[in-house]
Amino acid sequence: MKTLKKIIFISIVLGMISSLIISCKSDDKQQTGLLTLSILEGKIKIGDHVSVELSLSDPDLISKIVVKKSIEGKEVSSYLKELNVSELNFPYTFTEEIIAGDENGILVYSFYGMDENNKVVDAGDLVLTVELAQIPLLLKYDWVLASQTIKGEDTATPDLKDDIHRFNSDLTWQVDWGYIFSSAALETLNSYCAWQVTMDGATVKTLSTIHYNVFSPAEALITHYNVLQLSDRKMILESYQDLSGLGDGYSSNERVLEVYTPVSKTEDFTPYRGQNPDNYIVASCNPGSY
Repeated sequence: MKTLKKIIFISIVLGMISSLIISCKSDDKQQTGLLTLSILEGKIKIGDHVSVELSLSDPDLISKIVVKKSIEGKEVSSYLKELNVSELNFPYTFTEEIIAGDENGILVYSFYGMDENNKVVDAGDLVLTVELAQIPLLLKYDWVLASQTIKGEDTATPDLKDDIHRFNSDLTWQVDWGYIFSSAALETLNSYCAWQVTMDGATVKTLSTIHYNVFSPAEALITHYNVLQLSDRKMILESYQDLSGLGDGYSSNERVLEVYTPVSKTEDFTPYRGQNPDNYIVASCNPGSY
Protein backbone atom coordinates (compact mmCIF):
# COMPACT_ATOMS: atom_id res chain seq x y z
CA MET A 1 0.00 0.00 0.00
CA LYS A 2 2.85 2.36 0.86
CA THR A 3 4.45 1.47 -2.46
CA LEU A 4 1.24 2.38 -4.32
CA LYS A 5 1.02 5.73 -2.50
CA LYS A 6 4.64 6.39 -3.34
CA ILE A 7 4.01 5.69 -7.03
CA ILE A 8 0.97 7.98 -7.02
CA PHE A 9 2.97 10.73 -5.30
CA ILE A 10 5.81 10.44 -7.82
CA SER A 11 3.31 10.55 -10.72
CA ILE A 12 1.74 13.72 -9.33
CA VAL A 13 5.14 15.37 -8.90
CA LEU A 14 6.21 14.41 -12.43
CA GLY A 15 2.93 15.75 -13.78
CA MET A 16 3.47 19.06 -12.01
CA ILE A 17 7.03 19.30 -13.34
CA SER A 18 5.81 18.50 -16.87
CA SER A 19 3.13 21.19 -16.64
CA LEU A 20 5.71 23.66 -15.39
CA ILE A 21 8.02 22.89 -18.32
CA ILE A 22 5.18 23.31 -20.83
CA SER A 23 4.20 26.58 -19.15
CA CYS A 24 7.78 27.84 -19.40
CA LYS A 25 7.91 26.93 -23.08
CA SER A 26 4.66 28.79 -23.70
CA ASP A 27 6.07 31.84 -21.92
CA ASP A 28 8.98 31.85 -24.40
CA LYS A 29 6.51 33.04 -27.03
CA GLN A 30 5.83 36.10 -24.88
CA GLN A 31 2.17 36.26 -25.91
CA THR A 32 0.57 37.21 -22.61
CA GLY A 33 -2.04 39.63 -23.93
CA LEU A 34 -0.41 42.60 -22.24
CA LEU A 35 0.54 44.08 -25.63
CA THR A 36 -1.75 43.75 -28.64
CA LEU A 37 -1.53 45.03 -32.21
CA SER A 38 -4.56 46.17 -34.21
CA ILE A 39 -3.24 44.41 -37.32
CA LEU A 40 -0.78 41.55 -37.70
CA GLU A 41 -0.18 41.55 -41.45
CA GLY A 42 -0.66 43.67 -44.53
CA LYS A 43 0.41 44.65 -48.02
CA ILE A 44 1.96 48.02 -48.78
CA LYS A 45 4.00 49.97 -51.33
CA ILE A 46 7.30 51.83 -51.16
CA GLY A 47 6.68 55.42 -50.06
CA ASP A 48 3.47 54.60 -48.21
CA HIS A 49 3.12 54.76 -44.43
CA VAL A 50 2.09 51.79 -42.33
CA SER A 51 0.14 52.41 -39.13
CA VAL A 52 -0.65 49.97 -36.34
CA GLU A 53 -2.48 50.67 -33.09
CA LEU A 54 -0.73 49.39 -29.96
CA SER A 55 -2.83 48.60 -26.90
CA LEU A 56 -1.77 47.70 -23.35
CA SER A 57 -4.08 45.76 -21.04
CA ASP A 58 -2.07 46.87 -18.00
CA PRO A 59 0.32 49.79 -18.68
CA ASP A 60 1.81 49.45 -15.19
CA LEU A 61 3.45 46.16 -16.19
CA ILE A 62 5.21 47.54 -19.28
CA SER A 63 7.64 50.44 -18.99
CA LYS A 64 8.71 50.65 -22.62
CA ILE A 65 8.13 49.13 -26.03
CA VAL A 66 11.17 48.31 -28.14
CA VAL A 67 10.58 48.22 -31.91
CA LYS A 68 12.90 46.27 -34.19
CA LYS A 69 12.82 45.72 -37.93
CA SER A 70 13.83 42.70 -39.99
CA ILE A 71 13.79 41.89 -43.70
CA GLU A 72 13.59 38.26 -44.80
CA GLY A 73 14.44 37.15 -41.28
CA LYS A 74 17.55 39.32 -40.99
CA GLU A 75 17.44 42.09 -38.40
CA VAL A 76 18.16 45.62 -39.67
CA SER A 77 20.90 46.61 -37.22
CA SER A 78 20.54 50.33 -37.94
CA TYR A 79 16.87 50.34 -36.89
CA LEU A 80 15.86 50.48 -33.23
CA LYS A 81 13.14 52.52 -31.56
CA GLU A 82 12.11 52.73 -27.92
CA LEU A 83 8.68 53.99 -26.89
CA ASN A 84 8.42 55.20 -23.30
CA VAL A 85 5.01 54.03 -22.10
CA SER A 86 4.68 56.75 -19.44
CA GLU A 87 4.98 59.44 -22.12
CA LEU A 88 2.32 58.01 -24.44
CA ASN A 89 -1.44 57.69 -24.49
CA PHE A 90 -2.85 54.27 -25.32
CA PRO A 91 -4.07 53.00 -27.66
CA TYR A 92 -1.01 54.45 -29.37
CA THR A 93 -0.68 54.62 -33.16
CA PHE A 94 2.76 53.66 -34.40
CA THR A 95 3.49 54.94 -37.92
CA GLU A 96 6.47 54.25 -40.16
CA GLU A 97 7.32 55.04 -43.78
CA ILE A 98 8.15 52.16 -46.10
CA ILE A 99 11.47 52.99 -47.74
CA ALA A 100 13.53 51.68 -50.66
CA GLY A 101 15.12 48.38 -49.68
CA ASP A 102 12.13 47.27 -47.63
CA GLU A 103 10.91 45.37 -50.68
CA ASN A 104 13.82 42.92 -50.63
CA GLY A 105 11.88 40.34 -48.64
CA ILE A 106 9.15 39.93 -46.04
CA LEU A 107 9.25 43.02 -43.81
CA VAL A 108 8.58 42.51 -40.10
CA TYR A 109 8.23 45.10 -37.34
CA SER A 110 8.62 43.40 -33.96
CA PHE A 111 7.25 45.08 -30.83
CA TYR A 112 8.67 44.02 -27.46
CA GLY A 113 6.94 45.04 -24.24
CA MET A 114 9.61 45.42 -21.54
CA ASP A 115 9.11 45.70 -17.79
CA GLU A 116 11.12 47.96 -15.48
CA ASN A 117 13.79 45.26 -15.20
CA ASN A 118 14.25 45.32 -18.99
CA LYS A 119 12.68 41.89 -19.33
CA VAL A 120 10.36 41.05 -22.23
CA VAL A 121 6.88 40.40 -20.86
CA ASP A 122 5.01 40.37 -24.17
CA ALA A 123 5.69 40.78 -27.88
CA GLY A 124 3.96 40.96 -31.23
CA ASP A 125 4.90 41.10 -34.92
CA LEU A 126 3.53 43.09 -37.82
CA VAL A 127 4.32 41.18 -41.02
CA LEU A 128 4.24 43.16 -44.27
CA THR A 129 4.52 42.25 -47.92
CA VAL A 130 6.01 45.25 -49.72
CA GLU A 131 5.18 45.85 -53.36
CA LEU A 132 7.97 47.09 -55.59
CA ALA A 133 7.52 50.48 -57.19
CA GLN A 134 6.69 50.05 -60.85
CA ILE A 135 10.08 50.77 -62.44
CA PRO A 136 12.05 48.69 -59.90
CA LEU A 137 9.54 45.89 -60.49
CA LEU A 138 10.03 46.11 -64.25
CA LEU A 139 13.81 45.96 -63.86
CA LYS A 140 14.01 43.30 -61.16
CA TYR A 141 12.43 40.50 -63.17
CA ASP A 142 12.41 39.10 -66.67
CA TRP A 143 8.99 38.96 -68.29
CA VAL A 144 7.14 36.31 -70.28
CA LEU A 145 3.90 36.56 -72.20
CA ALA A 146 1.00 34.76 -70.52
CA SER A 147 -1.80 35.78 -72.89
CA GLN A 148 -2.48 37.96 -75.91
CA THR A 149 -6.10 38.85 -76.54
CA ILE A 150 -7.38 40.08 -79.90
CA LYS A 151 -11.11 40.30 -80.54
CA GLY A 152 -11.80 38.35 -77.37
CA GLU A 153 -9.58 35.41 -78.29
CA ASP A 154 -6.24 34.43 -76.81
CA THR A 155 -3.83 34.47 -79.75
CA ALA A 156 -0.61 33.86 -77.81
CA THR A 157 1.19 31.03 -79.58
CA PRO A 158 3.84 28.80 -77.94
CA ASP A 159 6.67 30.61 -79.71
CA LEU A 160 5.54 33.95 -78.23
CA LYS A 161 5.12 32.49 -74.74
CA ASP A 162 8.61 31.03 -75.00
CA ASP A 163 10.25 34.45 -75.38
CA ILE A 164 11.86 36.07 -72.32
CA HIS A 165 11.98 39.87 -72.22
CA ARG A 166 14.51 41.82 -70.18
CA PHE A 167 14.34 45.56 -69.51
CA ASN A 168 17.71 46.88 -68.37
CA SER A 169 18.46 50.00 -66.32
CA ASP A 170 20.46 51.48 -69.23
CA LEU A 171 17.19 51.48 -71.23
CA THR A 172 18.27 48.58 -73.44
CA TRP A 173 15.74 45.86 -74.22
CA GLN A 174 16.83 42.26 -74.75
CA VAL A 175 14.93 39.15 -75.75
CA ASP A 176 15.81 35.49 -75.35
CA TRP A 177 13.85 33.62 -78.04
CA GLY A 178 13.86 30.42 -76.03
CA TYR A 179 13.62 27.14 -77.94
CA ILE A 180 10.32 27.49 -79.79
CA PHE A 181 10.17 29.56 -82.97
CA SER A 182 7.37 30.65 -85.26
CA SER A 183 6.87 28.65 -88.44
CA ALA A 184 8.90 31.14 -90.50
CA ALA A 185 11.22 32.08 -87.61
CA LEU A 186 10.40 35.74 -88.23
CA GLU A 187 11.62 36.68 -84.77
CA THR A 188 15.18 36.03 -85.92
CA LEU A 189 14.89 39.12 -88.13
CA ASN A 190 14.51 41.44 -85.14
CA SER A 191 17.29 43.46 -83.56
CA TYR A 192 16.06 44.49 -80.12
CA CYS A 193 17.16 47.94 -79.07
CA ALA A 194 15.50 49.91 -76.28
CA TRP A 195 12.54 50.68 -74.06
CA GLN A 196 11.18 53.91 -72.66
CA VAL A 197 8.26 55.04 -70.53
CA THR A 198 6.15 58.07 -69.79
CA MET A 199 5.32 58.70 -66.15
CA ASP A 200 2.62 60.39 -64.10
CA GLY A 201 4.42 60.85 -60.80
CA ALA A 202 5.50 57.35 -59.78
CA THR A 203 3.00 55.68 -62.11
CA VAL A 204 4.06 54.30 -65.48
CA LYS A 205 1.48 55.44 -68.03
CA THR A 206 3.01 54.15 -71.26
CA LEU A 207 5.76 51.74 -72.25
CA SER A 208 7.37 51.76 -75.69
CA THR A 209 9.66 49.13 -77.16
CA ILE A 210 12.06 49.89 -79.99
CA HIS A 211 13.52 47.35 -82.36
CA TYR A 212 14.87 47.15 -85.89
CA ASN A 213 14.48 44.73 -88.75
CA VAL A 214 17.91 43.49 -89.79
CA PHE A 215 17.03 44.27 -93.42
CA SER A 216 16.02 47.87 -92.57
CA PRO A 217 18.55 48.93 -89.92
CA ALA A 218 17.90 52.65 -90.42
CA GLU A 219 14.20 52.50 -89.53
CA ALA A 220 13.20 52.17 -85.88
CA LEU A 221 10.07 50.12 -85.26
CA ILE A 222 8.35 51.49 -82.17
CA THR A 223 5.41 49.86 -80.41
CA HIS A 224 3.55 52.01 -77.90
CA TYR A 225 1.66 50.39 -75.02
CA ASN A 226 -0.72 51.79 -72.45
CA VAL A 227 0.27 50.25 -69.12
CA LEU A 228 -2.98 49.10 -67.52
CA GLN A 229 -1.24 47.30 -64.66
CA LEU A 230 2.30 46.89 -63.40
CA SER A 231 1.90 45.38 -59.93
CA ASP A 232 0.96 42.18 -58.09
CA ARG A 233 3.33 40.13 -60.26
CA LYS A 234 1.56 41.12 -63.45
CA MET A 235 2.05 43.56 -66.32
CA ILE A 236 -0.93 44.28 -68.58
CA LEU A 237 -0.22 46.20 -71.77
CA GLU A 238 -2.72 47.62 -74.24
CA SER A 239 -1.76 48.58 -77.79
CA TYR A 240 -3.51 49.42 -81.03
CA GLN A 241 -1.90 47.80 -84.04
CA ASP A 242 -2.42 47.55 -87.77
CA LEU A 243 -3.61 43.98 -88.25
CA SER A 244 -5.46 44.58 -91.50
CA GLY A 245 -3.03 42.24 -93.25
CA LEU A 246 -4.50 39.31 -91.32
CA GLY A 247 -7.79 39.47 -93.24
CA ASP A 248 -11.10 41.27 -93.65
CA GLY A 249 -12.04 40.82 -90.01
CA TYR A 250 -9.13 42.93 -88.78
CA SER A 251 -8.61 46.69 -88.85
CA SER A 252 -5.64 49.01 -89.08
CA ASN A 253 -6.22 50.01 -85.45
CA GLU A 254 -6.93 46.74 -83.68
CA ARG A 255 -6.83 46.56 -79.88
CA VAL A 256 -4.30 44.06 -78.54
CA LEU A 257 -4.22 43.20 -74.84
CA GLU A 258 -1.11 41.43 -73.54
CA VAL A 259 -0.54 40.03 -70.06
CA TYR A 260 3.02 39.36 -68.88
CA THR A 261 4.17 37.59 -65.75
CA PRO A 262 7.57 38.03 -64.06
CA VAL A 263 10.20 35.31 -63.79
CA SER A 264 13.41 35.43 -61.79
CA LYS A 265 16.49 36.42 -63.74
CA THR A 266 18.92 33.57 -64.40
CA GLU A 267 22.37 33.20 -65.93
CA ASP A 268 20.80 31.08 -68.66
CA PHE A 269 19.25 34.18 -70.25
CA THR A 270 20.67 34.30 -73.80
CA PRO A 271 19.74 37.15 -76.18
CA TYR A 272 19.34 35.96 -79.78
CA ARG A 273 19.59 32.36 -78.58
CA GLY A 274 21.10 30.13 -81.24
CA GLN A 275 22.39 33.07 -83.29
CA ASN A 276 25.49 35.26 -83.24
CA PRO A 277 24.56 38.45 -81.32
CA ASP A 278 27.15 40.41 -83.32
CA ASN A 279 24.97 39.97 -86.39
CA TYR A 280 22.23 41.96 -84.68
CA ILE A 281 24.19 45.08 -83.81
CA VAL A 282 22.48 48.11 -85.37
CA ALA A 283 24.39 51.39 -85.41
CA SER A 284 21.14 53.37 -85.38
CA CYS A 285 20.13 51.94 -82.00
CA ASN A 286 20.48 54.67 -79.38
CA PRO A 287 18.59 53.91 -76.13
CA GLY A 288 17.17 56.98 -74.44
CA SER A 289 16.89 59.02 -77.63
CA TYR A 290 13.47 57.99 -78.95
